[in-house]
Amino acid sequence: MTLQISKYCIIVDGEIRMDGKVIFSDKGRENFKEFIIEAYKHNYITYPKFFKMDKLAKLGFLASELMLREETERDVPKPEMGVVLMNSSSSLDTDMAYQKTIVRGENYFPSPSVFVYTLPNIAIGEICIRNKIQGENTFLISENFDAKMLHDTISHLFATTSTKKCLTGWLELKNESYFAFLMLVEAQKEADKIIFETNTINNLFNKV
Repeated sequence: MTLQISKYCIIVDGEIRMDGKVIFSDKGRENFKEFIIEAYKHNYITYPKFFKMDKLAKLGFLASELMLREETERDVPKPEMGVVLMNSSSSLDTDMAYQKTIVRGENYFPSPSVFVYTLPNIAIGEICIRNKIQGENTFLISENFDAKMLHDTISHLFATTSTKKCLTGWLELKNESYFAFLMLVEAQKEADKIIFETNTINNLFNKV
């Protein structure tokens, strides 16, 4: 089976690139919250629930939205499509935010709306809900980006399940530092598509 990368998106340092081309740039803006909202508006996305998400989910949602918005039949359930993401800090950014709400004394104000995002898998959940993705999904944790782990995991997924398409990549956010690198992997044979292999994944990841 030949796996190919049909699309990829990189979001880092105030810039969004689709298949290597810059489609949005706001490099002067250091605040992630302001940047992600401006990028959302710039791309004419309409999904009110976006504003309730934590920062990691917002980052993953925006990247996935730009990659999947032209997919046909978005509202049709997709049992043969999966999502596999990876990062190094899990949901630590939101964990720290939640910790501030449960310190003892007068500062005790636990927020269910924050607590619900204290798992990185929730970012996957938001993407799946939006796109009706019902296939296999998991969130891997690795100290550094590991192209081989990602490649082996996705290859095994295609080989052992009914998966025909998978959204995968690196989704990292901590404080004001963020990096999204998402790929859409499909089992197809098209001459103009990128072969899904470890060296190629590393090359795309390092195109920053």
